Amino acid sequence: MKTIYVIVSVLIGILVGAGVGWLSKPAVEVPGATVTAPGVTVTQTVAGPTVTKTVTPEVPVGLTGEVKIGWVDGLTGGNAFWGEQAITTARIALEEVNQYLTETGAGWTMTLVVEDSGTKPDVALDKLKSLHAMGITIVSGWGTSGDLRGSMSYADANKILLLSYGSTAIDLAVEGDYTYRLMPTSVQEGKMLASLSVYKGIEYLIPLWRGDAWGDSVVTATRASCAEVGIEVDEGIRYSPDAVEFSAEASTLNSRVLDAIGKYGADKVGWFIVCFEEGKAIYEALAAYNPLDWGINWLTNDGPSLCDWVVESPIIAEIVSKADCIFPAKMPTPSGKMEAVQEEVEARLGRTADLYGLNGYDCVWTLALALLAADRYDADAVKAQLPMVFESYQGVGGWSPLDKYGDRSGRNFGLYKVAEIEGVYRWVQAGMWDFGTEAVSWLPEYTVVY
Repeated sequence: MKTIYVIVSVLIGILVGAGVGWLSKPAVEVPGATVTAPGVTVTQTVAGPTVTKTVTPEVPVGLTGEVKIGWVDGLTGGNAFWGEQAITTARIALEEVNQYLTETGAGWTMTLVVEDSGTKPDVALDKLKSLHAMGITIVSGWGTSGDLRGSMSYADANKILLLSYGSTAIDLAVEGDYTYRLMPTSVQEGKMLASLSVYKGIEYLIPLWRGDAWGDSVVTATRASCAEVGIEVDEGIRYSPDAVEFSAEASTLNSRVLDAIGKYGADKVGWFIVCFEEGKAIYEALAAYNPLDWGINWLTNDGPSLCDWVVESPIIAEIVSKADCIFPAKMPTPSGKMEAVQEEVEARLGRTADLYGLNGYDCVWTLALALLAADRYDADAVKAQLPMVFESYQGVGGWSPLDKYGDRSGRNFGLYKVAEIEGVYRWVQAGMWDFGTEAVSWLPEYTVVY
């Protein structure tokens, strides 16, 4: 913990030092007016003689007491797996932040006011309005692009700062707005899936996806990247985010796959899914069609990657294991601090967190650092500090600065699979996709994740 304090203290000194120059401005004369600034000489002309005097008004007090940060996220519904991770790491960070603030005599502490959106955009907006009514104008969470999209206009209109740990939709990258995101956009996901398709020799790719802001964004990006490398992408199957039964989608996918095999050959065909936890019902519906007999290439987006429900379902685990399905997921940068946080997450949840979950920790710390630099609870002031904080803050996810839209500039993807080890299905890392080179590489042997 001492290492963290030293790093944070140095960073705070740099950030706060940039904002003190106004205190040394010279005195000015303002006829016929009253000026309220420390040590300013004021000349006031009224009927009769001219009076010159020096006024010393109260200097505004910085942050004091309880500073409330909102947290809106899908803690139930389709985002529950990631929401649980993110709020767990956020609370770990909150404990560290408050310990630091207490030991340094900062005079204030941070509190999270948590609201569950149920992974429903209309509910997320209602929760944001409720927090706003409490006077809270800095709100983190926002694990899904759907929840975030439904609240951005309200946030911009009311100058509410939003910091998302998980949103990636391309169309939400807006320059100069009040939203910042700890993930790069889906453009990278499209490039990654195109790279994997080229590596696997796929010529025809069939998507099945969740029809929301995130799913649409991933598929659009994948189509664009595949077009650049000559891979044809089927019109695919788009389903409602509220669906719970998927027999029709499974039947349609089976038909599309069989048609493509007849045209291209099984080894040239691939399919990928973009889903949240409803993916469990989708895979179970597909089991009726003996999908292992397809003999095609299986890919996913990072939605189902490293999820418990994949390895805990004997039906799903066997299918994806035997199909040699590749599950990509954005990777944190390994560090001692990341390992320490992961140990604490595992103690609390019984599993480690992926990058989405770890971003909850970094959301809390970056907001704390920006608040320390701004020294006031003001969305515009904190917003102005965030780019500098991200330039300097390593965090548990790893260093990655913001682009001009307020999104992270890039992340590598781990390539994961499900393997049966001593009779138990486990998540293993098989390789990596590098966002800088767009190259796929494989480990000499699987590394067990959990």
